[in-house]
Order: sequence, then structure tokens, then C-alpha cells
Amino acid sequence: MFYFFSKTLNYLLTPAGWLLAVLLLAFFTKKPQRRRQLVGAALLVFWVFGNSFLMNELALFWEYAPAPVPARSPNSVAVVLTGGMMSVSKQVPDNRFLLDAEADRAGQALYLYKQGAVEKILISGGYGNLPFQFRTVSDEGQMTARFLLAAGVRPEDIILENKSRNTRENALFTARMLRERLHTNRCVLITSAWHLRRADACFQKAGVTVTPFPGSFMSTRRSFGPGEWLLPQEEAFADAYYLVKEIVGYAVYKVVGYC
Repeated sequence: MFYFFSKTLNYLLTPAGWLLAVLLLAFFTKKPQRRRQLVGAALLVFWVFGNSFLMNELALFWEYAPAPVPARSPNSVAVVLTGGMMSVSKQVPDNRFLLDAEADRAGQALYLYKQGAVEKILISGGYGNLPFQFRTVSDEGQMTARFLLAAGVRPEDIILENKSRNTRENALFTARMLRERLHTNRCVLITSAWHLRRADACFQKAGVTVTPFPGSFMSTRRSFGPGEWLLPQEEAFADAYYLVKEIVGYAVYKVVGYC
């Protein structure tokens, strides 16, 4: 039940959800003054969360900073969390992988492997069973494995954990696999920088000693151009959706004791 609500109702706790709610209220209200107020509120939501400078500042605050390559240690494992690394909504005739927006997660794991900083790559993430999800999302772990194999990672150095549906289950199932199959409670944890704070806390809660290694950064260098302040940008609004959703998710995880 927690999984269902976490994947559906939290839309209402994002800027996109707020904007939709305010516009619907404005559409159905019969009072002209109230309608103007609601439209003004909608414009304010879009301007604030579409403000490139403000959203970049929020990302800089929330994201983990780039990390140096960790020192090599025996039986070192990179755990890379799935979610947006591979495009699963488009079928291609030769069964190849198509990279998606968060593919840098896999890229960072590959980089650590090629540098000799890790010996194994554990890909963690299964698929959801919500009615509006593509069933083919279950292939992302396998597609990521094929990408790593094509890039030169040895088959015996790739491990799949394909049961977890959210960050908490990523941590619990991976912790068990680390202990039982790899005889360690340590890992280099790789996910998007905006997601790493919650992932790190969940893995620590599960008893795993984590070396965070972020990728797929949302934040950029600060820019003070007038366009960053005055005109809302659709890319900034899209970033705000993920940032606010992640911050809310982290808070909920804290309240229920998942991290």
C-alpha cells in the first residue's frame, strides 16, 4: 500500500500537482475575483518553480557534490540503482539498449570499474506493478547489464538484484545480497545526485557502509543572467518536479523510519 501511494498521490505534492490543482479550481469557480486570484497563484507557481536560478540553487543545496574516485579495496562493489538509465518505452529490432536521461549512473559505475576502483557492479532495481506503468520497465536492469557488457565489463563481475521497487527495497535487498553473496557490508553507491541523499540514508539504515558516488547532476554552475531570473523555463519547471518530489520523499521516509 505504501508503494502504491508513494508512486501516485505524491504527484499532488509537486509543483506540477499544485499548478494543476490551482488551474482546476480556477476553471470551476464561478466568482470572477476568485478566478483571477487563482490564475495569479498559478502564474506565481510557474514563475517560482520555472525560475532557472532558484531551481539551480535548490539543486546545489540538495544534491551531493561530485566525489573523488575512491581508493581501491579488496572485494569492492559498486551498487548502481536503476531508474531512467535505459529507455524502455521504445522497442528496437535488434534488442539493443537505448540510453535515457539518467544513464550517467551506469556511466559512473563503468568509469569506476575501468579505473580499478571496484571489482563488481551490482545493478539494483526491479519493476513496479502499477496499472499505468509499462510492463517492459522490468527490462532496465538487464538492459543496463547489456550496456556494461558491451563496454567491456566481464559477465562474472555483473550482479543483478531485480526484486526491489523503491529506494527502501533497493537498500534492504542489496544489503542482503552484499552479505550473503559477496560477504561484505560495504559498497560504492551510485545514483543520481538529486536522489543520493535518500538512497544513502536508506542504505545506512540497512547496515551498509556507503561511499556515495553521485552522477546525473541536475545542478550547474551559477548564472546571474537576466533570463535566468525573469522568464520561467520549462526545463527548470521539470527539474523542480523531481527535486520537490525527492525532498518530499526523503521527508516521508524519515517520518516512517525508512532512513
